[in-house]
Amino acid sequence: MDFSSVLKTRHSVRHFKSTPIDKDILLDILRDAQTSPSWVNAQEYRVWLVTGKKLECIRDEYRCMTQKGIKGYSDLPVAHRTSWSLQAQENMKQFSEARIQAGLLEEKELSQSYLFHAPAVMYLTLPKQHSEWALLDLGVFEQTLLLAATSRGIGTVPAYNLVKYPDVLRNHLSIPENERIIIGIALGFEEDTRLNKHRSIRQPMENIVTIVE
Repeated sequence: MDFSSVLKTRHSVRHFKSTPIDKDILLDILRDAQTSPSWVNAQEYRVWLVTGKKLECIRDEYRCMTQKGIKGYSDLPVAHRTSWSLQAQENMKQFSEARIQAGLLEEKELSQSYLFHAPAVMYLTLPKQHSEWALLDLGVFEQTLLLAATSRGIGTVPAYNLVKYPDVLRNHLSIPENERIIIGIALGFEEDTRLNKHRSIRQPMENIVTIVE
């Protein structure tokens, strides 16, 4: 797949097949992600890759806590929509309403309660004392990872719901307290569902670019 096709193909997959991913492929994806730039080569990020029985334990515990109505308490504080810019709030509103109008809300919530049925999840962490610039490094690493997965026919979705119960993750994955769990990325082969056919839209170029000559 050429690079332009990779960019246009990648989207957030919210329901995966149960088919496992070969561990060597997952490691190759991470090797590609490691080529991303890092501030003075700091490379503070770490990856916790979980599959198999351990992931099933996390999935079961997450689902139980969600069913009990336990509110998420992720390491990275969640910003309420009203704390975002007006433009961001409008984009979020349009996306959410489009999914509701398509009748996908219940299906989305059910799938995410099972961690999207993903056969593998990668958790990305940073030291608690990290520089604010390290978040840029991690974002570039994450995007490179997503594209590397797409190039191999592997679907992905980075999601808050994967990291909303950090104590569960620390218990099962032995992530130390001095590591901040920033984001989780679910990986797998895309299931043929209505949910996965839903797409977000991007703003017109003129809304985000100022050309100064």
